[in-house]
Amino acid sequence: MALQSDPSRINSAGDDGWMTAEQVAEVLSLKRATVYAYVSRGLLQRTVALDGRTSLFERSEVEALRTGRNSGSAGELRTILSTSITKIAEGSVLIRGRNLVDEVSRGAGFSDIADLIWEADNKGIWSNLFAASEAPDWPLGDIDLSPLDRLRVAVALASSRDPFRLDLSPPVVRRTGPRLIKAMIDCFAFRGEPNPNPTDAFGMVVAVALWPRLSPSKPTTLQLRCLDVTLALMADHGLAASTFAARVAASTRADPYAVVGAGLGAIGGPLHGAASAGVHRALRSIEVGGELEVAPGAATALGPMAGFGHTIYRNVDPRYGLLLELVTEAWSDDPRLDALEEYRRLVAERTEAAPNVDLGLGLLTYLAGMKSDAGEVIFAISRTAGWIGHAMEEYEERPLRLRPKGHYVGPLHIAP
Repeated sequence: MALQSDPSRINSAGDDGWMTAEQVAEVLSLKRATVYAYVSRGLLQRTVALDGRTSLFERSEVEALRTGRNSGSAGELRTILSTSITKIAEGSVLIRGRNLVDEVSRGAGFSDIADLIWEADNKGIWSNLFAASEAPDWPLGDIDLSPLDRLRVAVALASSRDPFRLDLSPPVVRRTGPRLIKAMIDCFAFRGEPNPNPTDAFGMVVAVALWPRLSPSKPTTLQLRCLDVTLALMADHGLAASTFAARVAASTRADPYAVVGAGLGAIGGPLHGAASAGVHRALRSIEVGGELEVAPGAATALGPMAGFGHTIYRNVDPRYGLLLELVTEAWSDDPRLDALEEYRRLVAERTEAAPNVDLGLGLLTYLAGMKSDAGEVIFAISRTAGWIGHAMEEYEERPLRLRPKGHYVGPLHIAP
C-alpha cells in the first residue's frame, strides 16, 4: 500500500482552531512583522494553508503565549521547531497530514509509513533487500552485548561499509533508510526459524525479518501483522527526546548513520524507549506468582506503573486502541491475557492514568515469547524511520542552529 504525502488539509483560519497572522497580531497586541519574528525565534509555529500563501497559527498555542502558560516543569528546556512530518494532538497523530491510526487501520504497514515520512517510493527496495533472511555478519564473535549496544555497533559497521554515507541529498538518504534498518535487524541471531518466502507475507517484509530474531515461536499472519502495526505506529512521535537528539546531530551535518546513533544514545535510559520492558515483567510476574511485583529501580517517565500515563496525552494514547485490539485478537485463546486484565485492575485501583502504546508493546513481546528487552529493539528499529525523516528535514535548515543559550548559575571568583 503506497502512500503519498499530502499538503496541509487546512483551508482557512477558523478550521480546527487556526488563526491568521493578522488575527494573532491583534490578540497579542503586536505588529504583524513581530509575529513572524516570534516564528523565527521558535515562540510560535507557522503552518501554510492549502492556498500555499496564507500563514496559519494554532489558536491554543497563541492563547498559551498570550496568557503566559507553560506546561513545562521548572528548568525544562522548551522550544518549538517547525516540522512538516508529524503533528500530535489530543486524540490523534498525523503523519504528513494523514491520520496515522486511520492509515494503519486501512492496511498501511511499517514500510508504507516509513516511505510516507521520507516522501519516498521504496517499495521495490524494501522487497529486494528483504528477499532472503541471512545469518548475521557479526565480526565481534560471541561477545555479550545488550540489544541496544548491539544496534549501535551494527549502525557503526553499516556506516563504515557505505561509500555514499556522506551524501546528504534527499534521494540518497531516502534509499539509505531501508538498508540501515536491514543492517539493524541482521545484527541479531535467529531465535526461531526464518520465513522461507518473506516477500509473500503481504508486504510485511520488515516484520517477517525481525520476528525470528526476537521470538522462537512460529507466528500466524495476524501475529506478524501485530508486529508490523507496532513498528508503523511507533515510527515517529514528534520531537521526543531521541528525535530532538537526532535533529541536533543532523544540524551539524552528521550523516544518517551518525544521526541514528545519536537517537540510539537518547533511548538508552529507562525513561524513553524501554518502558515496555516494565509491562512485560509485570505481566510475567502476575502469570508466575499470581501477583504484581515491581522490580527495584523500575521506572518510566511518569513513575513505576509502566504502560500508563503520558507526558502529552491527557486521555488514552490514540495508538493504543488499535494495537490492543489486534494483539488480543491474534492471541484470543491464550489464557495469559488474564494477566493483562489483572494488571489493568491493579493499576486502576491506584491511578486514573490512561493506558499508552507501551502497554500494547509490552503485551505483544510477552505473548510472542520474546525477551523483556525486545520492546526496546522494536522501538529503536521503528523510530529509525522518524530519525531519518527529521534528519532530511534538518539538512534543509541553517547548520549548527540548535544550540541553546546557557544561563550560568555557578560561583564567581572575583580577584581582590
